Amino acid sequence: MRAGRYEQYGRGIFSGLLLLALGLILLAGNLDFFPVRPTLSQWWPVILIIIGIKHLVVFRSPTAWIGALFWLGTGALFLGSTLGYLNISLISLLWPVMIIWFGVCIVTGCGSAGQRQATKPE
Repeated sequence: MRAGRYEQYGRGIFSGLLLLALGLILLAGNLDFFPVRPTLSQWWPVILIIIGIKHLVVFRSPTAWIGALFWLGTGALFLGSTLGYLNISLISLLWPVMIIWFGVCIVTGCGSAGQRQATKPE
């Protein structure tokens, strides 16, 4: 029972720290400490990569690996586009990536009621 609570607590800490860091960066930009908007417009996909790393570290199921690879791949794809390594616009990448993700979710059953019951701590 304690392991389940600890795992949920760890998930909340990660999300809280991510939001805290993002808020501090935006506040520093609004206070004109450094130019945030140009930096965020290029480097925002790193947040997706961090989410993928979190999935690898925190979650412990086969579908977590699929989710982690999706977040890492999508983040890398969008980062390559925003940094100019790929000559493809983000809008043209967004819909195909979303359709692929929904297809993967349907095939693996992620988010289904049966899976949620199987992963609940007793």
